[in-house]
Amino acid sequence: MRESLGLTQEAWGERVHFSASHVGAVERGERPALPDYLGPVDRVYRTGLLDFYQEFVLDEKAPVWLRPWLEYEREASMIRYFELAVMPGPFQTEGYARAVIGTTKSGAALEEAVATRLAQGKVVTREEDPPRVVVVLDEGALYRPVGGEAVMHEQLRAIVDACARPHISIFVVPSHVGAYAGLDGPIALATVHGRTVGVKDAPGESIVVEDHAGIAVLERQWEAIREYALPQGASLELLRKAMETWT
Repeated sequence: MRESLGLTQEAWGERVHFSASHVGAVERGERPALPDYLGPVDRVYRTGLLDFYQEFVLDEKAPVWLRPWLEYEREASMIRYFELAVMPGPFQTEGYARAVIGTTKSGAALEEAVATRLAQGKVVTREEDPPRVVVVLDEGALYRPVGGEAVMHEQLRAIVDACARPHISIFVVPSHVGAYAGLDGPIALATVHGRTVGVKDAPGESIVVEDHAGIAVLERQWEAIREYALPQGASLELLRKAMETWT
């Protein structure tokens, strides 16, 4: 495409705010073409590379169990997340995601998993017809030093900034709450074309839940967890307080 437009690597790179060396490395296959590069290319040159990347690259490299859920996330009109120990995947910054995923993966597998995680974030923050997103977090996740102080500050800032988006609501279950349904582990629910599907943690890998009985159980668990969360204003105050501790 670059050559058909008669552009040098320098000229192409200037338009998408990447160096000529970065453009060259991508073209030679020495550097992966990740969403942070493909997004600007799509905007400037009106291509559809991000969609192609999501469908034919990330989905193929994602674990088999995760692929249906990635598709559900993209098509959902509403998504609900509960996380007990870490930030929800679609809201993780690159540094935070790298620290979490790096505990079990390295090398190319790490890079691919981080790219998949960041692509999930594009789904919930897209400008055009974004899904309604409701997040419930356990307060403990706000103070776990994942990746160090700088990474945690950046991550909490990203969560606080997400609260400003009208389609995103984030609530926190305070640490003084004792036993509650969320201690069983994280869950996610997506409303897709009028039906609900979910994801539930299981030993070794998570499980995509689609049957009515299984969804009914997750729905009841979600509602039980939501009852323990602080109101939105108090939750945002708690998030800001946690962010300030990571300085």
